[in-house]
Amino acid sequence: MLSIRRSRPLIPALAFAMALSGCVSNAGWRYQPSEANPQPTHLPLTLAVQNFQDRRSDRNSTYFWLCILPLVPYCTADYDRPDTANGFLSAGAYNFRPSTDLASAAVTELRQSAIFHEVFGTDRSLDPGAQLILHGTITDTRWQGTRYGYLLGPYGPLLWVFGLPVGSVNDTLNLDLQLVRQSDGAALWTYTISGNYEKTESLYHNFGQDFGYPEMFRSGMQTAIASLEQYVASQPAAYWEAMMPTPPPASPAR
Repeated sequence: MLSIRRSRPLIPALAFAMALSGCVSNAGWRYQPSEANPQPTHLPLTLAVQNFQDRRSDRNSTYFWLCILPLVPYCTADYDRPDTANGFLSAGAYNFRPSTDLASAAVTELRQSAIFHEVFGTDRSLDPGAQLILHGTITDTRWQGTRYGYLLGPYGPLLWVFGLPVGSVNDTLNLDLQLVRQSDGAALWTYTISGNYEKTESLYHNFGQDFGYPEMFRSGMQTAIASLEQYVASQPAAYWEAMMPTPPPASPAR
């Protein structure tokens, strides 16, 4: 058996291993759609949702390593693209493909609303099967994290075991939606989804909740769909009927 004197050097290593224990696995995008909520207005038109454009900044920086130093009260990380970053409060990486994941979630939410006869996702700039196109432009998915070291360097994680916070996160989501008439490219409706998500995590409370992007998007799409329904209802029926595809001429009777 190791003596207490000989085991003392192992304490910092043990504490640091505990600090990293929550960061060895990867997290991923998991989207739970809203319940079906058919809107009052229904169009006999097809909507194609394009993969969203990614216009985010590409600046990622982390100083989490500073928390292994004594007398450092906290350390931070700031990722404009969390999907390309490594090292979060409770995960090593985040499996997230914003352009396709957000677009797919938008398809699901729009289907739940039943505003359109059909909604599907596409990677084409133009799709002959749709009269309307939804464009999305992602401008911000910033992830900011703060890890608490409590001035104890490698011993800091020992306090986490006793319930003190591991750290806090602040997530931001901003993206622009635009409904376009495919026949002439005219923009009919626009909406900006803007969300913020904050959590303080301990080993026993909120642990593993670093990423609020699904929650922010779901909330934003609920208000976006309400706005879209108002716009659709504000236009006369003839406005939408004019976009309906012309049926092919009937074959002459023989």
